[in-house]
Amino acid sequence: MLFNSFSFLIFFPVVTLLYFLLPRRVRWVWLLVASYFFYMNWNAEYALLLAACTGVTYACALGIDACAEKRKRKAVLVCGIVFNVAMLAYFKYTGMFLDVVQRLCDFVGLSVQMPRVSILLPVGISFYVFQALGYMIDVYKGKTPPERNLFKYALFVSFFPQLVAGPIERSGRLLKQVAEPHDFDYRRVRDGLLIMMLGFFEKVVIADRACMYVDAVYRDWVSASGAQIALATAVFAVQDLCDFAGYSYIAIGAAKVLGINLMTNFRQPYFAHSVKNFWARWHISLSTWFRDYIYFPLGAGRGSKKRQAFNTMVVYTISGLWHGAALKYVAWGMLNGALQVIEGLFPARRPKHPRLHHLASVLWTDCLILVTMLVFRAGSLTTALRMLLKIPTQWLAAPAATGFSGMQGLCLGVCVAVLFTIELIHEKRRTLTEMTDRLPGAVRGALYLAAVMAIVIFGVWGPGYSAQAFIYFQF
Repeated sequence: MLFNSFSFLIFFPVVTLLYFLLPRRVRWVWLLVASYFFYMNWNAEYALLLAACTGVTYACALGIDACAEKRKRKAVLVCGIVFNVAMLAYFKYTGMFLDVVQRLCDFVGLSVQMPRVSILLPVGISFYVFQALGYMIDVYKGKTPPERNLFKYALFVSFFPQLVAGPIERSGRLLKQVAEPHDFDYRRVRDGLLIMMLGFFEKVVIADRACMYVDAVYRDWVSASGAQIALATAVFAVQDLCDFAGYSYIAIGAAKVLGINLMTNFRQPYFAHSVKNFWARWHISLSTWFRDYIYFPLGAGRGSKKRQAFNTMVVYTISGLWHGAALKYVAWGMLNGALQVIEGLFPARRPKHPRLHHLASVLWTDCLILVTMLVFRAGSLTTALRMLLKIPTQWLAAPAATGFSGMQGLCLGVCVAVLFTIELIHEKRRTLTEMTDRLPGAVRGALYLAAVMAIVIFGVWGPGYSAQAFIYFQF
């Protein structure tokens, strides 16, 4: 069930209404039932994987807590990690592994034919596995006590707003919240709905419209000019942000309506002044997960420059592999890591003109990120390299037909300008609700109604509308 589907527009109000009508002591049970129903709408059988991940990490956490010896505690932790990583690897990387083995055999001249497999990736598996592993590691470190109630823990792993694409929550934040009853609060519900509205605007109005142009150019990049490829990459950067941040806003808003606070997952990433700062603003829940559970155990920024660079490269290589079982994702991750290592080689200096220097740093960072975005979006690493080469060498070549009309381009441009204004307001540490609260009630209501109508009118719906999946569902 997609957030931007008509079925969700029925599902969510029903879940919310019954949640507040039911007795307080059983509300969390209703959320657990709703969460599994939500997930089983994709593939009912894969709910068994969700249950297996839940059961194993639950049992391991209790086992860790029961063991007095550190060696035994670590052994239980390793067993839990191995099981979940193996499950994730089977579904996500079997095809990649067999392909690599086949290429190695061909390279050395062995006449071996590896089997071709097509394994459907369970939606959200990378997200809920990481969330469950984080809980188990926190119990091992003594940061959080183990949850004794299996079903309350199951709700922590499966909570439907953030189940399939994050934010990847920490047990210290979410575990207690989902088990506590939350009463109806008008202001909180209103704020949650406004956050959801922003998410729908980013996804349905901007991301899905941008997708039309990006897909057309990247599908026929051989015929496209260098200028078209560059523009399509810039548009994809907007699409990727709006698609993923849009999902996060809908998830955060839906949880807020139910009385649960999820962590911020995006914070104006294209206003970043360095690649390192970009990753402190983009997919924050994943970046901090890698920081807490991989980067810090490796030694973080301690030790020699070489050791720091090694730690950074390890983290971003794993991050690339997490995003997909393809060489281009590994290269994309390594490129992001390498850019941060290079940044670290240049000491920070106090500029003569701070504002101008900051603006230049933001623009330069965005240019670097666009290069990484092209690698991320291209069909393969080889294709990405050819497209990058084509940008400067065939900039003014005859453009390819995209089927994207000038009116669609104008609509997209205006909507991106609106989004940029909203992002600028947020960058100034203000929220839209803080600004609208100063307005008279009638004006506020008119603005909310206008926003809803804008999403309905300018959203990509069309006859026979089929909801466009979110990009990060494939990861």
